Amino acid sequence: MRKTTPVREYMSRLPEEVDRAAPLRSALQTMTERHVRHIPVMNGVELFGVLSRQDVQDAWLRFGETADEKSVGDVCTRDVLTVDPLAKIPDVAREMVERGITSALVLDAGVLVGIFTSTDALRVLAEA
Repeated sequence: MRKTTPVREYMSRLPEEVDRAAPLRSALQTMTERHVRHIPVMNGVELFGVLSRQDVQDAWLRFGETADEKSVGDVCTRDVLTVDPLAKIPDVAREMVERGITSALVLDAGVLVGIFTSTDALRVLAEA
């Protein structure tokens, strides 16, 4: 990988999405079936946040059995890192590390086109 490699080269394209009103259990089932640790949360066509397995785990710890009653929008992370598809991988990875997060949502002209995760960053290193 060159330092100028854009994130679009390693992102997961058109990731699975979930609506913010969806039940938490439903989103977890989708994440499990798709073998993903992050899923973008939408409010119609607008990006609302991102749900990670850590968010789900935190919800179960915080709400116990009533976590089933929560919607995805109640527990997802709202302060997300969004990047352009042409953003350079080292810049995106640096920002992820500084924020202590494990994903960046890739938007092209405001439209969700992909997700770049810590797993993708490791894949970049493994191919170097």
